[in-house]
Amino acid sequence: MAGNGVSVAPPVGNAGVGAMTGGSGTPTGGTGMPPTSNGGSGSTSGTAGASGASGVTGTPAGGASGNGTAGDGVAGTGTGGSVGMPPEPAGPEDGDPNAPIVAIDEVACGGPSGGFGLGAANHQIGGRDMIVTYPCNKHAGAPATFVLNLHGTTPLDLHFYQHGYFAAHQFTESHNLIIVTPSSVVQQWGNGDNGEDEPHLMAIIEWVYATLHGEGKFDIRAMWVGGHSWGGGYTARFGCKPELADKVKGLILMSGGGLGGFGSPACANAVSVIISTAEGDGRMPSDQMALATMHGCDAGQNEMILMNNHTFWPDCDAGFVHANYYMLGKEHATSMDREVVESIVDWIKLARQ
Repeated sequence: MAGNGVSVAPPVGNAGVGAMTGGSGTPTGGTGMPPTSNGGSGSTSGTAGASGASGVTGTPAGGASGNGTAGDGVAGTGTGGSVGMPPEPAGPEDGDPNAPIVAIDEVACGGPSGGFGLGAANHQIGGRDMIVTYPCNKHAGAPATFVLNLHGTTPLDLHFYQHGYFAAHQFTESHNLIIVTPSSVVQQWGNGDNGEDEPHLMAIIEWVYATLHGEGKFDIRAMWVGGHSWGGGYTARFGCKPELADKVKGLILMSGGGLGGFGSPACANAVSVIISTAEGDGRMPSDQMALATMHGCDAGQNEMILMNNHTFWPDCDAGFVHANYYMLGKEHATSMDREVVESIVDWIKLARQ
């Protein structure tokens, strides 16, 4: 990502191309697929989509009727093809109701408020600013996923655009996410940093697990590393460090990095992979078919989420998910639609064991 500014686009509020108002049918086997905010081509291997209310403003509406076959679950409702809801990951989402609420003195829960724009730092490690977000009102033992969210090439004072570009903090409560968005000492992670960036990131990871994981705290089940542009390429390397193999369960390569050639993660055969590219990048996301097949996923499927082409490989082996997003009408640094971010964190939650 180049330039001296970052274009941050707000979520789209107009009606889109398909609707799905719910559904409680469960797909059979593996990790299934997460619900989306727009209609697909029918149900997954669980239930037939039944008619329902049309979407409202800000919710995609319309779409073709579902053509799924009857299964053991309860039929979903919606005007579009109903997508079977995935099984919830194991464990009570809010933790042990008899245990105290998780909170730490250093950082208030919830993180910086606001929408899809630049974020404000709320914590420091080693004198370096970062944004830390963790859910409120969760009791000890609540299962969580830690996401390390890395920026692309930008001047130092714009590094926190990443808090808005991939605004997963919007779903901290609903998806039990702990998100840290740090800042490189230079414009690009690990490039001309005098060897300072990697130790800093390792210190952040150590702090997260020491402060927010364990008895009386969250139960961090998995760590994901995600990055945009140069940060995506750096993610492919840093996220595959052997000393992190027991923690990192997935990578998010956002308009940087991919499968095959330069920027390909060496640990791809051992982790989940989510890839996004913008139309303005001039390339499509890497085809994940071979990797998804290795992880037991079914054949790839396609749907549109607003103007975003979502390709996914459902019913993977437990703990694995694979999905691509080709974002039409977006430039390299235009922030992701809220619906795309939600779809990505749905996959991340689904992969949590």
